[in-house]
Amino acid sequence: MASSEDDEDAIVVVAAATTSLIGCYYQYFVEKTVCHDSILSGSAHVDEILDGHDARCQNSFRMEKHVFLLLCELLQKKQLLRHSKGVRVEEKVAIFMLAIGHNERNIILQERFQHSGETISRHFNAVLDVIVQLADDFLQPAGPSTPDEIRENPRFYPYFKNCIGAIDGTHMPAMVSEDEQPIYRKRKGFISQNVLVACSFDLQFQYVLAGWEGSAHDGRILDSSLTRSDKLIVPEGKYYLGDAGFSLTPSFITPYRGVRYHLKEYGGNRPKDAKELFNLRHSSLRNVIERVIGILKRRFTILQVQPQYPYESQVKIVLACCIIHNHIRRECINDLFLDDGGVVPVQETEPEVPEDNNEGVRLGRNREQDLASELRTSIADAMWNNYQHCRRTI
Repeated sequence: MASSEDDEDAIVVVAAATTSLIGCYYQYFVEKTVCHDSILSGSAHVDEILDGHDARCQNSFRMEKHVFLLLCELLQKKQLLRHSKGVRVEEKVAIFMLAIGHNERNIILQERFQHSGETISRHFNAVLDVIVQLADDFLQPAGPSTPDEIRENPRFYPYFKNCIGAIDGTHMPAMVSEDEQPIYRKRKGFISQNVLVACSFDLQFQYVLAGWEGSAHDGRILDSSLTRSDKLIVPEGKYYLGDAGFSLTPSFITPYRGVRYHLKEYGGNRPKDAKELFNLRHSSLRNVIERVIGILKRRFTILQVQPQYPYESQVKIVLACCIIHNHIRRECINDLFLDDGGVVPVQETEPEVPEDNNEGVRLGRNREQDLASELRTSIADAMWNNYQHCRRTI
């Protein structure tokens, strides 16, 4: 008899639990907008931003109105994104831009756009996937011609006439599983992915390799970038400028080690020899990579924190931010993020360079280093001779 009563009690409990689950399912999956009752829909919010002062669009979507609309138009023209029931392309892109530009959480975007969390997540990932498909259109390898920024500046031309840009590694905060944290922990202690970027002197990214663990050395990532299917292309006879963390090769010219370069060409702290002058102008020209990375991180604040996304998505987000940055640089008339309050100083300490125990590789690199050293010396000597001549004629 007791067993029968227990069975009846169990049935009552199960029935109550089932009823509760059905109610929750109906509330959250059938009536998705039950708690989104604002009179300002997501579409209306986007229209209000686009119809308002241009500064509102720049603050919200990180770009001018016409640049935002051009991006939406491009995604539709390439048939990568289209209007869906209840959500226009402009609203989908707006969701994505608020997420990466302000690191807005899903729950905040639900309230802003009056959609369910599932809808917000779906459109964010859809836009992320199509933006990275624009990589070939916006991450263009350098051409063979001398950049205007060098050709039109007597401090750099003709000495750096074969320079096509600058490279560097930068760390982006990352979120990984506890088991993976040791390899993603950089020397300064925080969890990150190490991203190799190359840029032109007009502040556009030419190459981006994201996803490497924070403990990886810049030189190792550069080696990988030169052998991948989507490799970094350096035209014959051309080179990038890199810091002392990279190996000196004909394709990547680095500063002289152990030589100061935080100097001024005018005043009491002038360079005293060819090496100091070379390092000074090398750092001045290479500073473009520090500047463009700074602009990228200020424009997209999601790159300053550990994103709450799967690691694969975190890697895509970095690439997508670089692509959108290039789109803005090409189309923007008044980019607020270019006013960066001055240049970022280049580090003075020499980065640690890992030893290479492969003798064959070492010998090959030594030959390359000799050629690159001769090139660097010829540039430094020509620069110094002209520098001394100009001082004597003043």
